[in-house]
Amino acid sequence: MSLKYIEEYRDALLARGLVKKIHLVSKKNLRLMEVCGTHTTSIFRHGIRSVLPEGITLLSGPGCPVCVTAQRDMDAFVAFARVKNVIVTTFGDLMRVPGSRSTLAREKASGADVRIVYSISDALAIARENKAKEVVFCAVGFETTIPTIAAGILMGIKEKLDNFSIYSAHKLTPPALAALMETEGVSIDGFILPGHVSVITGTRAYQDTFEKYDIPSVIAGFEPVDILTAILRLIQQNEAGAPALENAYARAVSDAGNEKAKQIMNQVFEICDATWRGIGQIPSSGMQLKQAFKKFDAAIKFGMDMPDVPEPKGCACGEILMGLKTPYDCALYKTKCTPMTPVGPCMVSSEGSCAAFYRYS
Repeated sequence: MSLKYIEEYRDALLARGLVKKIHLVSKKNLRLMEVCGTHTTSIFRHGIRSVLPEGITLLSGPGCPVCVTAQRDMDAFVAFARVKNVIVTTFGDLMRVPGSRSTLAREKASGADVRIVYSISDALAIARENKAKEVVFCAVGFETTIPTIAAGILMGIKEKLDNFSIYSAHKLTPPALAALMETEGVSIDGFILPGHVSVITGTRAYQDTFEKYDIPSVIAGFEPVDILTAILRLIQQNEAGAPALENAYARAVSDAGNEKAKQIMNQVFEICDATWRGIGQIPSSGMQLKQAFKKFDAAIKFGMDMPDVPEPKGCACGEILMGLKTPYDCALYKTKCTPMTPVGPCMVSSEGSCAAFYRYS
């Protein structure tokens, strides 16, 4: 299918044709996981779950950057807000995510200087305007975000902004896919691979994981036709017993990805182990500042070494991120845990599975 304009990827006639094909070819019961929070939201918004055959189950994976941020990292963000003369800058979704004892929103209400920003550029601007204070940026996100953070660090060096630092809770996507495949009880028959991340990484980033686990994998865009096309291809691969790594988002994703973005990212950051909410520590799945850039590491600058802490009691967010449960399986869903009184981050973030179930189901 070769379409030229974005409106075509929203065309109802094309979408209905794809749904018809899906019903014609689908014979097996399959569990397909979208590994992107934007996909999760788009699937719900367009009602895609409701038009699929009964045997096709869509699972929401660890693709929401706020949702996979470990409890200890949230505690660190809250702790920074309590340090005198520190301005904490953060993306809005993090504000209401509960730490062990507080949230950034609660700290702000108590007088802490916590400011929502839309990019690291905003945080740098705050640092320029507040030279007498320290500005800490809560850096969360996947490969899509990391290059922009790296560029911000380079800008901070150029401008000699010694009052600026970041706390890196960045995550890398391919290692998480491998971790899921190695987790006992996880049953996945195909991955709908993330579009935004793949623009940066390229198709080749998934090659090792695909070759090791031989699992059907399709990179998808975010419109209804994009997602339905990816689902159709995953079903076809499963029905034919011929797993493949396919790129169904060729209008934005290449094999190599964005080389310039990756170059900037790897100039500033290096791979490290990282702790994912609900999954635990995944080797080589995070990114930390290289030694030459450690002066911008807020954890070192403020001696912020937070202990690992358990997830909120009763919260199934981690199991939901691994496809072991759905929000309906969580005893707290729609009872103690609602968008107004969230217990876990999956109910807070606009890309969280629980938030999407609550809003659209």
